Amino acid sequence: MSYWYGKVAQIYLKQRTGTHDVWLEIQWYYRRVDLEDVGVDLATSMGDYELVLSNHKSFVDMTCVEDHAIILKYDEGDLKQHQMPSNTPYHRWNIKITFCRCDTCDRLLYNPTVSQRYCRKCKQWFNNICLDTMGRRVDRIPEARIPSMYGDIEWEQEFLDLLTIPICRGGPYGVVGNGSIYSRTKSLLRHARTHGELPERWDDILTEADVLQGKDMWYYMCPTCVDVFC
Repeated sequence: MSYWYGKVAQIYLKQRTGTHDVWLEIQWYYRRVDLEDVGVDLATSMGDYELVLSNHKSFVDMTCVEDHAIILKYDEGDLKQHQMPSNTPYHRWNIKITFCRCDTCDRLLYNPTVSQRYCRKCKQWFNNICLDTMGRRVDRIPEARIPSMYGDIEWEQEFLDLLTIPICRGGPYGVVGNGSIYSRTKSLLRHARTHGELPERWDDILTEADVLQGKDMWYYMCPTCVDVFC
């Protein structure tokens, strides 16, 4: 299949004098060759005309659209489904696509063998090796900033350290990484705001932080937000 396939998610119209510009937000299907190019194992289980619907969206000018395509839905568990015509695109799986958001590695898909760092502000992942290449590593450690709405609550230093812990995944940090630690720390903040203190034995809830002990946990400056640690 030589064409790219996508589903129209939104249509945007911009009126100009005597004419209109029409832009489409496209949710992209991935072909087998697309997944093979980035080493995704799912490609080995795809048929010649099979497409995988991703959550990857982008905007294109309507003039870039060649034609309307019919993509059949294939349900593996439905024995009553009729045979599909040959050479017809079909779809059975959905996937979530995560990119490295730097400009040095062509936005490769997330590879769990490669360490990545997450920026809490722009909500993007970056390959550590890309951040190193861009010279974004810093020696200093950020300080936790507690908003004034939390009043006079006393915070243990171990808890404050968790607020600035880098969010990592891939390589030595595992496929999923440690994002849940930060997420649960934010939940504890909300608890403290409601009750005036952290719950007893709060540190029992965050034992997974031990996963990071003994690893090199340096910080980077986000290349997108510039002045934000990640």
